[in-house]
Amino acid sequence: MIKNRESAARSRARKQAYTLELEAEIEKLKKVNQELQRKQAEMMEMQKNELKESSKQPWGSKRQCLRRTLTGPW
Repeated sequence: MIKNRESAARSRARKQAYTLELEAEIEKLKKVNQELQRKQAEMMEMQKNELKESSKQPWGSKRQCLRRTLTGPW
């Protein structure tokens, strides 16, 4: 009878330790998630600002690249 009680007490202690470990991991993951969401929001804001800046550039600047012509020596 005593061994059963001791075994049950050890089992409860293991369960409580496991639960506390899981709760600590949940808190850690919540913090990581918040940090990642903050970084994602910053990146999206930066991309939005870059898009606004690139749309302000005149169209002529894109046409400075080389183009294929039909007046080749073939």
